Amino acid sequence: LYSPYNSDEDTGMVDAAIGFLGSISGLILLGSLYALLVVGERLVYWLRGRRYDDADARCSVAINLTNSGLNLVGGLIIQFGLYIYIWPNFRLLDTMPLAIALVVGFLWHDFAYYVEHRLGHRVGLLWAMHSVHHSSNSFNHSVAARGFFLDGLTNAPWHIPAALLGVPPVAYAAVVTVKSAFGIWNHASYVGHLGRLESLLATPLNHKIHHANQSEYIDRNYGQVLLLWDRLLGTRAEHGVEPVPGLVNPVHDNNPLTAQFTGIAWLSARVRSAERWQDKLAYLSRPPAWSHDGTCRSDCPKYGGQTILAG
Repeated sequence: LYSPYNSDEDTGMVDAAIGFLGSISGLILLGSLYALLVVGERLVYWLRGRRYDDADARCSVAINLTNSGLNLVGGLIIQFGLYIYIWPNFRLLDTMPLAIALVVGFLWHDFAYYVEHRLGHRVGLLWAMHSVHHSSNSFNHSVAARGFFLDGLTNAPWHIPAALLGVPPVAYAAVVTVKSAFGIWNHASYVGHLGRLESLLATPLNHKIHHANQSEYIDRNYGQVLLLWDRLLGTRAEHGVEPVPGLVNPVHDNNPLTAQFTGIAWLSARVRSAERWQDKLAYLSRPPAWSHDGTCRSDCPKYGGQTILAG
């Protein structure tokens, strides 16, 4: 495709690594890492004599597998295709050294991930799609790839600014691959407190907080790798009581087909509860705790019993 740099000063093993991570090989590596970590974590549970929810894990893995085809199309044909069209035709900087491209690509992707992730929790329609990731009552590697089948399409616009800035496609793809690998790892259930890293990175402990359904943890720790954006924008939460993963109203559905649409069913019920079309539309854009009539339905307990009223 396109070289991630425009000079011959960056050569050798670094170039090869970037090229590998930014290609189809990077996707194969991610899939292999996911499988290895899921199996390895299950083995750790068995060796330690701990209970592992096999049915929940099978559901998460099945969701991942059924989504893979659509996400492959959304990720490669749409996302990457759009990127490699914009980069050579509309980028602001003609050349960008590899090191700078990696830093710029990383910072933009991490910030964009934060914003998109936060919107996914605070906008009704987006939460209906994202909530499948939180519907598991477990926190482990299998949950990492538990997503909505349209994720590959909805993510596409967030990558455009990196192309406009001039981050070459292969360099950006390499960044996404490495960050995605981190996103698989930080769902580890067997990693404890990591000292000072807990204040800097979205470690497994910090991300478990994000998955928790207690009111003090809801809508916190959105970052994929850095906690910088959570700290700057007021969504950082530190570990207190032991986080309990899952939705406020837990879902016990291990059928990958129906579990995929749990959030859509939730939103549909909300929309049907309203009579005015203005309120029906508002459920698509308002936060999940919003109510047109003040009735506490499924999510307001996470805000201490306070429902966000219309108006």
